[in-house]
Amino acid sequence: MSVPFLPSLKSLDQRVSVKLLLSVWGPRVEFAVRMILVSTFLDDSFRVVVHFSDHTKQIGEQGCLRILMATSSELVDAIASVVLVIIMLIHSLGSFCLLVLIQPDLATKALIGCAVLQPVLYTQLTNVEFIAESFTLIGGLLILLAHLSERVQRNSLKVPLGGGELCTFDGSPEATNARTQLIGRLMLPAVYLYRAVVIMRDYLTDAVDHSEYTVLMLVTEHAVNLAVYVCLILGCILVGFGLKSRTMALSLALVNFLFVCYQYPFFCFAWLEGGEWKYDELRMRESMPDVALPNGVSRLDMEPWQIFDMHRYYFFLGLSTSGSLLLLAQFGPGKIAFESDEMLVSNTQLAARD
Repeated sequence: MSVPFLPSLKSLDQRVSVKLLLSVWGPRVEFAVRMILVSTFLDDSFRVVVHFSDHTKQIGEQGCLRILMATSSELVDAIASVVLVIIMLIHSLGSFCLLVLIQPDLATKALIGCAVLQPVLYTQLTNVEFIAESFTLIGGLLILLAHLSERVQRNSLKVPLGGGELCTFDGSPEATNARTQLIGRLMLPAVYLYRAVVIMRDYLTDAVDHSEYTVLMLVTEHAVNLAVYVCLILGCILVGFGLKSRTMALSLALVNFLFVCYQYPFFCFAWLEGGEWKYDELRMRESMPDVALPNGVSRLDMEPWQIFDMHRYYFFLGLSTSGSLLLLAQFGPGKIAFESDEMLVSNTQLAARD
């Protein structure tokens, strides 16, 4: 059977080797995807350094340590400071180790632990959006963990595992990698399931004011919401079952990147004027991210820089979500999938093997 795209690849290969392009740019693309994945951890470390006292207060007075405030406020501040320093070191050193592939297994597990711990520290367990984003991020880290472990076991990457060889019930590292990748893939669609539920909730509860809408505008909005809802649900199903998951993950990653740029464009909300930071408070509050606040504290009580900080945090968290999806697009759904051998650009890969 003739492949129409193959002659163009062969003509390209006459000028520059396709194999050479893949061998040179492949590792660079992997590095870029890992950079996107850990961007939220690097940014979080920087935010903690800049606003260390505020984060200490948030964990101590408003977070999980607030029950100890009646006992000793100094002790709470000390514990919160130590915890923040540890998290900051894990985020920064773990991200660096993952980027340069030094002890990647141990670094990935440490970052997963921080991603699990953070909603507890900041008492955001009722913040469904934050939990969903964290689930997707952890899913991406699990996929990366399985992929790096598999590469080490194949001796194609001379990097020690650091955390020791993965063990399983039957003693098979390959089976553990497959299960780890399956769990990670099932966790990836969490944020999209959340957004699909939000669309349906707003539709059923009529949360949006349609009093000034014309009939055409109303029909158009319902049609768009229905289309987005169907696409999100279909994408989650395909990713979960591992059917056309690489193509779907790449599409969702691009859509998610555009969404976070539209929803949380923190870089448009602040500017330096006369040596002083100015904030577009009106725009920031219009698209303010979801956050669980302590009793007696409302969103109106938050300072402009705090709202800006939230937009920035959710932007990089969403960026890391796109990185998680790009990992699935890059490495595939794993062995436990309906289409485990799916290729994004099969013709190119076949030509490169010739």
